[in-house]
Amino acid sequence: MDRRQFMQAGIAAGALTTTGFTLTARDDSRHYYELRSYELRSDLNPARLRTFYKDAFLPAYARAGAGAVGVFSADTGFASGTLITLVEYASLATFDSVAQRLEADSTFRDARRSFESGAELPYVRYESRLLRAFTGHRQVEVPATDAARAPRMFELRTYEARSTSALERKIAMFNGGEMPIFRRLGMLPVFFGENLTGTRLPSLTYMLAYDDIAARTKAWAAFRVDPEWQRLSKDPQYEALGSVTVTNAAYLSPAAFSPIR
Repeated sequence: MDRRQFMQAGIAAGALTTTGFTLTARDDSRHYYELRSYELRSDLNPARLRTFYKDAFLPAYARAGAGAVGVFSADTGFASGTLITLVEYASLATFDSVAQRLEADSTFRDARRSFESGAELPYVRYESRLLRAFTGHRQVEVPATDAARAPRMFELRTYEARSTSALERKIAMFNGGEMPIFRRLGMLPVFFGENLTGTRLPSLTYMLAYDDIAARTKAWAAFRVDPEWQRLSKDPQYEALGSVTVTNAAYLSPAAFSPIR
């Protein structure tokens, strides 16, 4: 069963059941995100993948009704040369309809066929995760920008939990007070999502944006000693039943053509 058939079957049944939770087909206004990581290699002409995203992928996904899209190079936290992409969907139904519209888009199909027709693809492989937005941050927040400013740096952070209960309490802490602290300290939220598919579950992933690495260092130093964060971290309602660990903190640079930059 391919991705589209899987999603159609779940929506038709009224729910998608996964480990530890049930996804209902109703739209509660929380968006969904697909996060891909492409493992590139310098001898495979990785520039071809960026060109495909710029000239074919971005226009086609916009035509198909996808939301915000970001394309980033991983500076740290992933294998050298990894390309990270983020695509937003308004609902599970939108996730499915975008896939169907892409299959019916002859311009995109021709571009994809041309892209894949070479002797070697410009990447080794890619991994994909589906995420559901937190109730406290329901959709991608694209940082305001203009042509005059330098591109921001982005940080992609993943937390793994030993249990579903532990992850739920950590998500409640984000929803209950951490996000306003981030904003106050100049850490711009882009998205927060619970990982619904992929390896090493249960887990969550979120993205923050900063003016530069110096701003990031200053903000996290202030966060660790912030009185409101100290209060939250000691609040019994957020005490986890089992550990929640930061397993990856990657620095990302946006591609020149990335709408999120």
